[in-house]
Amino acid sequence: MTDTRPGLPLASVLDEARRLATLADAAGVRARLLGGCGVALHAHIEIPAPMRRTYGDLDYVVGRSYGPVFRRLLESSGYEPNTRFNALHGHRRLLHHDPLNERQIDTFVGDFAMCHALDLRDRLPAEGLSLAPVDLLLTKLQIVEVNDKDLTDVLVLLGDHGVGAGPEAIDPGRLATLVGHDWGWYATLSGNLEKLAERNRTIAGIEPDRRSRLADRIGEVRAVVEGAPRSVRWRARATVGRRMPWYELPEEVAHP
Repeated sequence: MTDTRPGLPLASVLDEARRLATLADAAGVRARLLGGCGVALHAHIEIPAPMRRTYGDLDYVVGRSYGPVFRRLLESSGYEPNTRFNALHGHRRLLHHDPLNERQIDTFVGDFAMCHALDLRDRLPAEGLSLAPVDLLLTKLQIVEVNDKDLTDVLVLLGDHGVGAGPEAIDPGRLATLVGHDWGWYATLSGNLEKLAERNRTIAGIEPDRRSRLADRIGEVRAVVEGAPRSVRWRARATVGRRMPWYELPEEVAHP
């Protein structure tokens, strides 16, 4: 039987994300979702059945000065801290566990660092539950060992957000600046865009019009990535290419 006492995590992960957003707003903390839940809660139309999936954990980004406040908020809201991990890494990342629903909350403080580092200190929208569309895209396509689940999340995102200006679009300036200054980001994104195009071609049950629109939007993103002005640093790293690692493989950390 589900425990629904006030103040405890909810069984539905998306409802729980909404509950935590209300608590964070009340505490004056700007906490924004990334990951699959961040994409799902940024969707403006119903997600097509072939792209729907269940969501497990919640992933957040908070500003550096708000890490301790968000940490206390979670621990007063039914979450258990990974005490050792948080003591060692709490200035940049926090882990908490929901024992009722067997879920984890992963909170990045200031920067998002997995396969690549993404500075999000000034990138937390004033409104909404999630990161901006371009940053959701980047946090998904930075995964070197990207899987079908991640690629499908990106297709969901691109179904609602094309490349362009405004808070509901994929910001081409943000994208071009990142890949034009860092060859590693370029290498990972360009490879994953090829995988994304293949996923769009092969995922079953998608209406032809939607598949065509997604192909166009993938092409728009790819055009920005390939056309971005390249810095001297980018060109120097490109001469080395894939002979040296250009990414980190993050270690999964489970709750003890």
